[in-house]
Amino acid sequence: EEVTEGEEVERKEHLKTQWARLEAVVGTKARITLIARDLVKHFENRLAALDGKAMVVCMSRRICVELYHEIAKLRPAWAAEADGEGRMKIVMTGSATDPLDWQPHIRNKLRREALAQRFRDPGNPFQIAIVRDMWLTGFDAPSLHTLYVDKPMRGHGLMQAIARVNRVFKD
Repeated sequence: EEVTEGEEVERKEHLKTQWARLEAVVGTKARITLIARDLVKHFENRLAALDGKAMVVCMSRRICVELYHEIAKLRPAWAAEADGEGRMKIVMTGSATDPLDWQPHIRNKLRREALAQRFRDPGNPFQIAIVRDMWLTGFDAPSLHTLYVDKPMRGHGLMQAIARVNRVFKD
């Protein structure tokens, strides 16, 4: 919807079809596996130089879930079902009709707010937030120093996302 805002109905349908095709290419198993491997390597190197947190922006909720599972294969200790545990979490909304493997990542507003508090706390081990759209605007976590963007973004949305990490934390 964000991509097609302000477009006519026919043009919106065309853009949605293009977006679905792009999502299918971006979301291939092989590509997600490579992204997970590169992300883990880069983030561990980043943490060796500078303590902080990362946000991963994916193109779809499906890709968020699949990327989470690929990272968990590489670093099982980073994943945990309980909201109060684990180094990485997906932050997304959803419904009971979403696929079963998405359900552990779908949280109500109260649970998402608790995750936000964990993520904002520099001492909390929750270090990697995987999102599609959430937390890209109006969310402030000063210890957030790395942003991985794996979806087309432009204009105001891109500037808002960049602003999440464009700050100094600890001198």
